[in-house]
Formats: sequence, structure tokens, C-alpha cells
Amino acid sequence: MKSKKGQIKRTAEINTSECFSSSEHCKAHSCDASQLAAGTQSVGTTSKREDGAIRTYVVKHSVFVLDSKGRALMPTTPCRARKMLKAGVAKKVWSKFGTFGVQMLVETRREVEDTALGIDHGSKFEGRSVVCGKENVLNIKLDLPDKKKIVKKIEERRELRRTRRSRLRRREARFDNRKREDFIAPSQKVIVGSRLKIDAEICRIYPVNKVMIEDVCFNHSKKRWGKNFSTVEIGKKMIDRFFEDRGIEVEKRKGWETKALREKYGYKKIGNKSSDSFESHCCDSLSLAVEAIVGERVEPCKIIVVDDTYRCVRRRLYDSNIKKGGKLEAYSRGIVGGISKGVKIGTKSGKVGRLCGMDRGRWRYYDEAGKRQTVKKLEWISREFITRTI
Repeated sequence: MKSKKGQIKRTAEINTSECFSSSEHCKAHSCDASQLAAGTQSVGTTSKREDGAIRTYVVKHSVFVLDSKGRALMPTTPCRARKMLKAGVAKKVWSKFGTFGVQMLVETRREVEDTALGIDHGSKFEGRSVVCGKENVLNIKLDLPDKKKIVKKIEERRELRRTRRSRLRRREARFDNRKREDFIAPSQKVIVGSRLKIDAEICRIYPVNKVMIEDVCFNHSKKRWGKNFSTVEIGKKMIDRFFEDRGIEVEKRKGWETKALREKYGYKKIGNKSSDSFESHCCDSLSLAVEAIVGERVEPCKIIVVDDTYRCVRRRLYDSNIKKGGKLEAYSRGIVGGISKGVKIGTKSGKVGRLCGMDRGRWRYYDEAGKRQTVKKLEWISREFITRTI
């Protein structure tokens, strides 16, 4: 994008659908920034070697792109991203998944190809896959919050509330505040909220216009062993409304249809759903995304595991056990030292963890192994998700 004199070279005749990430092409052309950001994706290019053999270069569009107003464009290649950054027409940005992207500083075209999001719901683990054009650019395995721990906290909170109110005057029972429209139990709402914040981040960095979801249905009146299915079924209307408000087309498939698609495109599946691998959940989500726009097998990319299981103690201000002298000792709050619990932190030694509190002037955090550690000083904090790349 820069000539030898350091000036940006504007070449309107260049067709971006012919711009590939091979080093030979990058040396030969200098593409306009708006064309690089909004141009058509290329799946690959071929070149002949001296011995006559044909070598195929597969282009990986691993860098997401935002326009100057923060709207998602088609992802680009690292080679093009470097050119745009060097030319000063884009700046570096990162997603909450820890992936790298660029945001344009100049006006660009808004033409985008079809982009599909496939979602495989589950009670504890879920899969999400994004297909842009004919390329799989993102696979997410989501570890949902532990429902049992949330229910335990809610029961304990209810007991403390009832004990506290028993000391007050008696009031008449109320019967007009029990029926609420679109009510979701707090334990279920936490799980639905975890799903929505992942979907919101995906729609922020990719121009998703189609969503295919595995529709979970279970006949609870005839079969009694499907208690885990209720966790998946509750909140489906809220999720559908989330995509409809953004003008995204939603299509659903049954479980047996997802299995048929997975076998059609040749993706393998394993029985261990907690495994941090493509074959646990992302194989189903990718099958749904491919069916939405491509209709033929697409090679999967690496997966990112998002750990959203941690939920801090926020609303229990005092310990339930009264100390000597009838004093209530402070227990926990959602904010410590002006920082919210659960944020991603880094230490001087290079360790990364999740903030969980303070103890005697030292910060406490959970490391990557789940063990609680302490440190005197934090080097940085981030709102990114806790992730690991497989």
C-alpha cells in the first residue's frame, strides 16, 4: 500500500478478488485501503512451479475488519492487514475472544458476502462456528456457568432474606406480583445471558446475516429423564428475539437433522462433550453454518474455548455467622479495590488469571489451573473473556 517513497498508492483498477496473501502478489501490487477492507474474499490461488507441478495456496482470512463507525466488514488476511496498518489507514483492535483485527480510519465500501453463524446448544457446553464466504473463520466452545452452584447461592440468599424479614413487622401476603411476562428464573437467566454475550461479540466483529440453530425439543409429559433439556429450552424466545432485532435471518434444525448434516459433510463427533476439541460440539455448529450458505464441506479452523463458568459472590455483604459482641463481619462485594471481580488480570511474572478478591492488601486471583493465588501488584486488567486456543 506504500510506494518506495512512503506515499499511499491509489490504484482503482485493481480487483480485490484477485488479491491473495502470497508474498509474490503482495510485492507486485499495492491495493487501495477501502478495496482491501471491503473486497470479495478469495478462497485460494494456484501457481505453477518450474517442474510443472501446481501448488495451491489456501488463504486464511484470520483478521476481522471494522469500518470507521465500528460496523463489521468481511475479514481479511494478515498480509493485507499489515499493509493497511503500515499505510496509516487502519488501527489495531482486539475482540473479547483475544483475536486480532483492524478498524479502518477512512471510509470504505459496505459490500459483504453471506456470513453464517451455526449454534449447537447444550446444558453445560456449547459450540459456535462462523463461516464467511467459503471459509471457516471462527470456532467457539463455550463452557457455561454451573447451574448447581447458582441454585445453591439463590437458596442461601432466600434463607437469609426470610430470616431478615422475620424480624420485621408482619405484612399481608401479596398475590399480584407472581405472574410476569417472559419471566426466566435467575438460575436460567444467567445461562441465557452467557449465551447472548458470546453471540453479541460474534455479531460485532463479523457481518452475520444468517443463523442456523439446533432446536432442542423434549416431550417432558411423556418422558421424565430429560431434566437437562429444560436448561436448553428455556430462553429460546429471548435468543430468537436477539437476532431478529438485528435483522438476522434465523433458521432451525432438529437434532436428527444436525446429525445427518454432520455425516453429510464428513465431520466426526465424540461422546465426551466436555472435551476441548472440535469433535465435541463445534463439529455440529460448523455443519449448521455450512448448510446455511455453502452447501459443501469446509475445512475447520482452530477452536477457542471460552471459560464462562466463574460467578463471583457479589450480593452477600456480611457473613451469616455473628461474631463476638453481636457484630456482623463483612463478607464479600462485587467490586474490590475499584475493580470488578471476574475480570482478566496479568501479573509481572507473566501469569494470567481471573480476579476474585483481596486479602490483607494483596490481590487474589484464580490462575489458569483454577488454583487461587495472591499477588501484590497487578500489571494490567482486561474485559476479555477467559479463553484458551486449541
